[in-house]
Order: sequence, then structure tokens, then C-alpha cells
Amino acid sequence: MMMIRKKNTATTIRLLAIVLSLCCCCCLHSAHAALRGETTHQQQQEQEQQRQQRELEDANIPTRKIPPTGDNNKDNFKIGRSSFNLDDVLDQLEEEDSDQSPIAPPSSSPTTSKPTSKPSHSPTSKPSHSPTSKPSPSPTSKPTSKPTSKPTSKPTSKPTSKPTSKPTSKPTAKPTVGGPIAYTPGKMTEYRNGLRMSEGLDNRIIAVANQTVLLKDGISRTKERFHNEPDGSAVYADPDTGGWIYLSNSESRHGKGGVGALYFDKDGNVVDYKRILKGTTRNCSGGKTPWNSWVSCEEYRDGKIFQVDPYGNREAQEMTMGQDMGDFESFAYDIRDPSQPHYFVTEDTSAGALRRFTPTNPNWDDPWTMLHGPGTLEFLLLKPSGDSGENGAASRGTYTWTTDKAAGQANAEENYRYSEGLDVWKGELFFVSKKLRELFVLDLDSNRYESFSTVSGLFDGQPDQIKRLVGGDDLVYYCEEEGEYNGIHARDTNGWFFTIVESPVWIGDTSGIAFSPDGKHLYFSFQLQGIVYDVWRKDGLPFYGKTLDINYHADVDSRKRQRRQLELEALGILEEDVDVSF
Repeated sequence: MMMIRKKNTATTIRLLAIVLSLCCCCCLHSAHAALRGETTHQQQQEQEQQRQQRELEDANIPTRKIPPTGDNNKDNFKIGRSSFNLDDVLDQLEEEDSDQSPIAPPSSSPTTSKPTSKPSHSPTSKPSHSPTSKPSPSPTSKPTSKPTSKPTSKPTSKPTSKPTSKPTSKPTAKPTVGGPIAYTPGKMTEYRNGLRMSEGLDNRIIAVANQTVLLKDGISRTKERFHNEPDGSAVYADPDTGGWIYLSNSESRHGKGGVGALYFDKDGNVVDYKRILKGTTRNCSGGKTPWNSWVSCEEYRDGKIFQVDPYGNREAQEMTMGQDMGDFESFAYDIRDPSQPHYFVTEDTSAGALRRFTPTNPNWDDPWTMLHGPGTLEFLLLKPSGDSGENGAASRGTYTWTTDKAAGQANAEENYRYSEGLDVWKGELFFVSKKLRELFVLDLDSNRYESFSTVSGLFDGQPDQIKRLVGGDDLVYYCEEEGEYNGIHARDTNGWFFTIVESPVWIGDTSGIAFSPDGKHLYFSFQLQGIVYDVWRKDGLPFYGKTLDINYHADVDSRKRQRRQLELEALGILEEDVDVSF
């Protein structure tokens, strides 16, 4: 009997040892599986990027190699010569808002202590055969010795935004539990179709230069091919269909430019594409009129200006204010006084004076005719005061208008050479001198102006200017060519700079930024590749803010160098190995 018991005891011990070994193996297997899972996820991301790259190459669109999506490539943004990491800013904002938010963001590091390097092969304590009589008076584990996330470098001296006095009508920035990801401008976590995007965004390519456009059913295509070098654009609501129309200039040369129109249904699906202005040259930018027509400007020595009907009811017509010809760029208007409306156009030359046209007999029963009849054509004269202005202004002074074109040209060459982007908002006129790298802001009521440097980006250090543009918590969205990766950028009323989308694939200017009438679609293009994107929020909410047509473009020689660089990269040749000067 004693021998049997001893034998059974030994067998039991061996069984326990086997069980413990199996448990340890399971733990090791789980740990290895977790590591394999993490590696597999990274591999899947890399494979997805490679797949998208192959699709883009198959479409015969020139690209550059997509860099890896590591931490060093994701969240660092350049502002002029300086840079900062937006994750630090966002973390700081989340910490400041954490007391008010019902949904706390996850911590950036684990709250438990570090795992041991090897699994334990023995239990930490003997199993209890009976429940404890009293609850433990102390926590079961020691608190971590370090905080769960790193603090930001410096606390802000002032709160980032003032509390609202009453509830806002707009949705909150954070989603409800289980809802879609909220749109977080500047937090670049999304990637699709050659675009890095802010968190909560998605996109699709809706048109590519010299290709027919895929329609709503996913099979049919348009008869006409989409135009080359898309540039200035605007969106118009279509009351007949409930959809809208996206107009886009073509900056092609030698009579191959013009204007094209993409037509959408009420759900944002493309249903048609047509060329509505043909035979013109280098249609760069332009602008909308108050009566919903489009003004398209030719940008070359003998350029003219055309009024275009996006609905196709009227033939495009040459305007009065471009009859003396020039390198015209952008169009804007001020109609606060209907009896004396003003229309403005910039000219992209060293002596290109900003023009103001005032119709002799404004006809609001048929406003189209105002731009084709008689009127007074004047040119801007800036009179700098010699000192800098407030809020970081580079200069300030007064201005007048003159009918003397030669005087206007001389003043432009001295004070605002190569003026391009132009917009008017709330009694202020904005335009950019690309050579001086300055943004000029004219007060249309007081005849005073200020200028601001754009070296570090538009509105750098000018939160008051943005507040006047949008107010509240909205953003000013704009294209800007300066930077390693071009895309769409924005600033808020606190002066923060955000990259909304950018591309590690496409090179060259971005242009044609416009919102759909419901604000749920943001359209823009990469001009060199001729690609038009549709970007939207995953949570289905609209973009709140304003677009401003004041970006400026690279010169012709720069574009030639970009094209040459694409050709060299395709051949595997480094730029420094050849002469790429023009």
C-alpha cells in the first residue's frame, strides 16, 4: 500500500510539472504571436502602400517613391525654416481639455510596470484554498514610478480658446463612444491614393489629365478627356439636380487651355465632364462673380479675361477689363455698394499693376453685362509710410487709384512685383507678391494697407487676421507651394498652422481648392500630374471654415526643372549628375 501511494505521489508531481511547462509554453507562444501580429500589421501597411504605388504607376502618372511611414516622416511640419511637432501641440491641447471632455484620450505609454524579460516558470505565490476574510487594504500592485505620458516642453501662457458663453450649434470635435474617428487637423495618421491626411479624413481621385472620367456606375466614362494642368477652380450649386459643378481652369499653352466642368449629383457622384471654354491659353486662375458665373484669366503676354457660364446658358465672352491684354492671374469683387461695384484683377509681371474696374451703368437685372460694357479702369498706387505696422506687419501705408497705367506699372514694380493670388473678404482685399514674398491687406474703406511676410507661410503670427476672416473656431484653408511636400494647409484663430493633406508621391503645385455647397467635400488638384482629389470627413460632418485664393505658383523655369527631375528619377539618374538648368 505504501509503495502504491508513493508511486501515485511521484506520478502526480510529474503531471504537475508537465502542466506548468505547458502553461509556460502557452505564455511564450502568446507573446511570440503578439509580436508576430505586430510585425504582420506593419507588413500589411507596407504591402498596402506598395500596392497603391503600383496602381498609380500603372495609370502612367509620374510619381516619386513613397517613403516609409515611420515616426520620423509622419508628424513633423515645416513652417519656413523652422519646424515643430504637431503631436506635442495636440497632446498639450488634449491635456488642457481633459477636465471638460467626457472621453479621455488613451495615454501615450502603458500605465503598468515594464514586463519582465522572461516569463516566470513558477507561480509567484501558492494558490489560496479559501477566500480571504477581508479585502486587501492596499492596492494589488505598486503604482508606476513614471508618469504615463511625457509632458509638453512648455505650458502655454494663455488658454488656446475662450470658453463659449452659450452652447454652439456645431457638433463637438470629439466623437461619441463607438462612433467614427473625429477629424483632427494636422494629426497625419491616414494614407490613401498617394495622400497623407489628417486623422478622420478619406479621399478618392476623381479625374486625371488626358484621361476620360469614370462616372457614377463605376463602368461608364465621359466622352471628353479631362484637361491638362488644372488650376484655379470654384464650385457652383446646381438647383436643377440638387448637385453641384466643379469648374477648373486649364493652364495649357498654345491655345490648348480653357475651362472644364465636372458635374456631380446630390450624393457627390460624378455624372459628367465637359469643356465649356476652349481655344484659350494658360488659363491660370480667376474667380467667382456675385451672380455665379466664372471669370477665367489668361496668364501670358497677350492674355485676356473671359466670363464663363458654368450652367451652359451663355457662351463665354471676353471682358472689358482685359482688352489691353496682360499676364492676368486672379479676380475678386467688392459689391457692398451696389450702385458702385468694384471688380479687381492681378497681373503676374514685374510691372503688373493691380486693376480696379467700375462699371459706368451697373445693371443688376442682367449683371453679366456689367463686365462687358463701359467703365473706369484704374491701377493701384501704394504709398509706404516707411515704418512697420502692428501684429508683425512688414510695412504699412496708404493707397490710391489712378487711371494712368504707366504710373500704376511703375508703382507695382517698386512695391508689389508679380502679384498673383487675390481675394476680398469683409471689406479687406488680400493679394500676394510672390517675388517679395509678402501678403498685402488693403482696407477698402480707410485706404490704408499693411503687408506681411509669407516666408514662414501665410498668416504666420497673424491670428487676428484669421479671426476677421472666419471667427470662432473655424479654419482658413489654402494651397501653399512652399515646403517639402505640397498639399492643403490651414490656420486657426490662435495662429496654429496645420497640414490638412500632403503627398509624398506627387510634386509641384497644389491648386483649385474649393468646397462643395454642403461643405462635405474638399476638392483640389496637383497641377503637374493633373490629378483632382475629393477629400471628405469620415464622420460625415462638413468642413467648417473658408478657402482663400491667395496662394502663388512656381515660375515656368521651376516647372521645367520639376518635369526634368521626374524624367531623371524615372531613369535612376541623380539630379546633381546632370545639368538641369534652363
